[in-house]
Amino acid sequence: MRDLDDPGMQRARAQAHRLRGFYGHLAMYVVVSVFLVAIDLFTGSDGPTYLGLNWAYWPVLGWGIAVALHAVSLITSGTTWEERKAEEIYEREKQRH
Repeated sequence: MRDLDDPGMQRARAQAHRLRGFYGHLAMYVVVSVFLVAIDLFTGSDGPTYLGLNWAYWPVLGWGIAVALHAVSLITSGTTWEERKAEEIYEREKQRH
């Protein structure tokens, strides 16, 4: 097992934590969206609809955009240049002493 103080292990654990948060967000989005669409379909309407829905597409669309942005932030949250450079300087200083 790797050392928990290892910077690489800490980054991996942080990434796993962010991934777990995203999966929870995605699961909740799917469950609630299905529930909202079911309510909208079963309550019906006398007026015009879009894909058979009266209102459910608005929260599903809005929340879907939020989930997509969460996914993008997860994909782009890799190690930054500044973090890599700081680690490189740290290793160089550690070898010097």
